[in-house]
Amino acid sequence: MAKRAENNEGSCKLILKGASKGKFRVQYTFEDDMGRKSRLSRTFHTKTDGNDFLRSLKRGSKTEVAKVVGGISLGDWFDWLVENDWEGNLMEKTIQGRKQRFNDYARETFGYTPLVRIDPLKVSALFKKLLADGVGKATLVELRSDLVRVFNQGVSPYQRVPMSVANPFRLPVPRPAPRVAVALTPKEVCKAVACKDLDPERRAMLAILLLGGVRLGEQMAVTRRQLRFEDDLIVIDKAVRIDSKGKQTVELPKKDKTRNVVMCSKLKAILWDYAKDMEPEDLLWPALFENKPRMRKLVYATWRTIRNDAKLPEKMTPQDCRLTHANIIEKLMPEVSTTTYKEHIGHASVGVTEANYTRPLSTAQTILHDSLDRVFR
Repeated sequence: MAKRAENNEGSCKLILKGASKGKFRVQYTFEDDMGRKSRLSRTFHTKTDGNDFLRSLKRGSKTEVAKVVGGISLGDWFDWLVENDWEGNLMEKTIQGRKQRFNDYARETFGYTPLVRIDPLKVSALFKKLLADGVGKATLVELRSDLVRVFNQGVSPYQRVPMSVANPFRLPVPRPAPRVAVALTPKEVCKAVACKDLDPERRAMLAILLLGGVRLGEQMAVTRRQLRFEDDLIVIDKAVRIDSKGKQTVELPKKDKTRNVVMCSKLKAILWDYAKDMEPEDLLWPALFENKPRMRKLVYATWRTIRNDAKLPEKMTPQDCRLTHANIIEKLMPEVSTTTYKEHIGHASVGVTEANYTRPLSTAQTILHDSLDRVFR
């Protein structure tokens, strides 16, 4: 077994395997004024850089040692967080998005710079250059958010950067103009779902979005079994999720929370007309030749035909249907409790046990059911 570096000695060795293969690892153990030992380990791309770094440590300067505590480069720190902090705690799609933005826009400029030596002026120059090169404002905002988060984790909880060092990435960046959401009135909703140009399949899709307020991924995964017509409920216990490479899987809904969505009489009639002859495990909107969810781009293609034929606003999205539904409940149904509203729309912080398949409508759901009937009648 290799012997660890002793006090004031240290080592600089070639890494022979693993993700850092070909780099040089410097290891050094020092003792502070309180007699506490700390062991430092850092990688370098060349042996010369590693030996220069080791010599600065051997000089015994307290200032140098203090710098080393935060001396890990931004690139190495980012990679460490990916492997040791984010994996298992964040969705793979989120991690892949952060990695791609960092590799595309920040690694070349700051990847080899120690965390404590990142110059805010250079950060500002990078943001301006990216904007001038045509990088979208939304991407720039996400990149800034990623870098701020990475640096903050170096401060706390991992203490790779002294708390006295300000975060150099906390600089303002131009933000894109917010998209103006489309919210329909109850009269406009009723007119849209009753449009004669819609066939039963597309009418049912529009209705479950506008009258049920479900998310697009939830709509894509709905089966006949989830429609509990006898209880005026839709059981939302699964949804389509899409990873960074575009692959679709059917999993639990957002944040792994299942719930019951209340069906008003209008939505119930539309869904019954469309799905009454389906088998329990049949998807309401399957792929063309097999019983699996359509690809998302095909769902959006269908949505565009619905939007055109139902004479909806040109920029309206499926998310705007959910917004419309939530706004109508919040503003026109004051008798519905906040808890019931959040459970119905899927924003309540409740567990998966709330979706009890055999429980009859609660008093609160009955109130919501009658209110939906009153508004959409």
